[in-house]
Amino acid sequence: MRSFDFNLIAIVVRTRLSSRRRAFWSVPALFAVLMLTTSNKPLQATEYFVSPVGTDQDDGSKARPFATIQRAAIEMGPGDICWLRHGHYRTEAILKGLKGLPDKPLVFKSYPGEQVVFDGTITLPPQWSPWKDGIYQIQSGEPVWQLFTDRKLVDVARWPNASFEDGSIWQIESCMRFTDRVFARGKTIGKTTDGLIHDRNPISRDADSSEEGSEALTVNEGINQVSLGETGVDFTGAIAVLNLHHWLTWARPITDHDAGRNWFHYDNQGTKMKKYVAYYILGLPALDRANEWWYDAESETIYFRPADEIDPNQVQVTAKVRDYTLRLIECEHVVFQGLEFFASTFSMTDCEHVVVEDSRLLYPSTNKFMLGDFSWFSSSADPDKMHGKDAKGKTNRNVMTRIVNRDKGVHGNVIRNCEIAFANSPAMEVRSAGSVIENCYIHDIEWDVNSSGGSGTLSGGGGCIIRRNTIRTAGNSEGIRPGPDSIVQYNRLWDLGKLQHDGSAINIGTDAQKGTVVRYNWVHNTNRAGIRFDSTTNRMGESGCVHHNVVFNLSTHGSKFKGDRHLLFNNTFYNSYFSIPNRFGNTDGHNRNTLARNNLADTMVAWSVRRPEEPISARMENNLHGEGVVVNQLRDPANLDFRPKRGSRVIDAGIAVTKADKPTDDTNLEPPSFIGNSPDIGAYESGDRSYWIPGRLQKRASTPIPPNGAQEVQQDVSLMFLEAYGADRHIVYFSNEEKNLHHQVTLDRSNIVNPGTLQPGQRYFWRVDAVMPDGQILKGELWFFFVEN
Repeated sequence: MRSFDFNLIAIVVRTRLSSRRRAFWSVPALFAVLMLTTSNKPLQATEYFVSPVGTDQDDGSKARPFATIQRAAIEMGPGDICWLRHGHYRTEAILKGLKGLPDKPLVFKSYPGEQVVFDGTITLPPQWSPWKDGIYQIQSGEPVWQLFTDRKLVDVARWPNASFEDGSIWQIESCMRFTDRVFARGKTIGKTTDGLIHDRNPISRDADSSEEGSEALTVNEGINQVSLGETGVDFTGAIAVLNLHHWLTWARPITDHDAGRNWFHYDNQGTKMKKYVAYYILGLPALDRANEWWYDAESETIYFRPADEIDPNQVQVTAKVRDYTLRLIECEHVVFQGLEFFASTFSMTDCEHVVVEDSRLLYPSTNKFMLGDFSWFSSSADPDKMHGKDAKGKTNRNVMTRIVNRDKGVHGNVIRNCEIAFANSPAMEVRSAGSVIENCYIHDIEWDVNSSGGSGTLSGGGGCIIRRNTIRTAGNSEGIRPGPDSIVQYNRLWDLGKLQHDGSAINIGTDAQKGTVVRYNWVHNTNRAGIRFDSTTNRMGESGCVHHNVVFNLSTHGSKFKGDRHLLFNNTFYNSYFSIPNRFGNTDGHNRNTLARNNLADTMVAWSVRRPEEPISARMENNLHGEGVVVNQLRDPANLDFRPKRGSRVIDAGIAVTKADKPTDDTNLEPPSFIGNSPDIGAYESGDRSYWIPGRLQKRASTPIPPNGAQEVQQDVSLMFLEAYGADRHIVYFSNEEKNLHHQVTLDRSNIVNPGTLQPGQRYFWRVDAVMPDGQILKGELWFFFVEN
């Protein structure tokens, strides 16, 4: 009989009964099936089929599929495949103790050419009735906390109004209000204090590079200029979302307000106010425009004002009713491929070598403010043991995508080639040593910011590998936040930290610096610092390694490396600054034993550009910095070519970094190779036949350099690109005629093409086709650029 964890028979299948199906497998029935099917099961790999229109009483064949993956899991053994057929799976599937083998994993995958959706919503019946002011209402019969029309998100009622359509949801000066609290000359002034908000309009200002929580604001005329009192609305009982503590944001009920009054009290239990304060309000009193909604938990009533004055009874309206549609517990060597999670997500608890790949998570998680839960998102909580479950088994805890192992060891779980989009929480929390997050596209993350900034957009525990991901557009203050002994490499990050004060695109906390290496990343055009080693005011970290990164277009925000005994080498900082502090808070002696070598920067300072004269305590060797130095020494940084110019003074001007340079035994260093007698200064080597480009490898070639539509491109430009995912080789076409591209070259170990000297002022077109291992050719996009006059 096949070995199996008999806890599986206690799987809880939380399925909404539909008109098609009124039967469930009982625990005795599952036990009987398990006993009958596993005792005489053949050893060869077998295919099973599951469909939303199947039945668990059938045999799991293609003609007679099961209805649930739980039922298929009972039958499966090492090497077996479960094909999931087209449709929406509206269940919470819990798989416990499911075990494959290293060379024969259990595989669950979408059937070729079919869309499989693990759906966390229910379809609301066409029973809406008018309420007032174009708003409709309906009784839900159970808690709901997100609403969609035809799979399009409906905005939560808020003041000031903001939306994804015009991008205002990500603009702090448009989507949030400010207060009379001002920090100047080391102290705060104003009536706003803990528990009390005095409203004011946003004002344009420049950022102060010496203050980590400071940011520039650009306020457009007429935008967000109606004060709290001028709304004429009484917001008592609504929810204030309060960014009070730089990287900490809380949601709390408004306890006292009157229409026309420009201040309110809120429940400040568990909160603490610091220098910079911004807020907005959620609730039924704010429901004043189309495509907004609210849920009243006490009466179980949904209020909805549809867009375009449509009748909600004439469209499909769905509501989120569950957090997870797939929960894996103590599973080993299991693979999930080609799935879509809609308004739901997955969790792994104490799993080993579980892979989720080629999948999409769309609106995977959001807060439950409407249900009265104001806790921060948590990954450490065990979903099986969460308090606050209602009679239907739903928890009111705010949860998100999670991979957690509670014991030590290397667990080897992998999230590969997935898209995580519109998570109103951190995208994922990984507390699982040896786990890998790679080749993922993570974007539009956490616009309500119900988390400590320390959660990050992507947070990994100790010993994780975070590589080849593209991460953009997020509200929380930090992008990638790994634990100790982690590897962060070949990631591209931009447009982060938009709705909190303080933070960094890649932030390494005090205790996470030991053994962590950050290498071959691009960080650019983001609202906060680029790469940062952080510290508390009383403790500092050590033994971090940062090399061969490019940080650019950060304006007043640079990269800052607090702590000591770090190794910082061969990084490029363009239109940004490189800061190596001597002190922070109550801790002196920062970076006295840090080695900074072969770095190229426009500005290199101890703390901020406001104090350029302060000497740096670190050991500084062969760094090159100064106004305009990056542009003068590199080929075309404005168009993403960060290689040294021909004849540049940075070529062979560096000093090789070896293991003898490690400041501590905990420093993670693999000495990189170089071309020539010595390494170059900066992140790229002159003469390299390939140009490393970070970020997610896509289905087709991407990231053209020069960028598509670029102006003022140099005459001796090289054409470079990011290779297609899984491609064997690439075919490059080029011409000055859009309709007449010529085959230029076929590349199999390079991504650089030199088309020769080009004509000034001419527009050129090019395309890169990818050749896959099976010979299939994936035609690339058509790109163009203009050569400088």
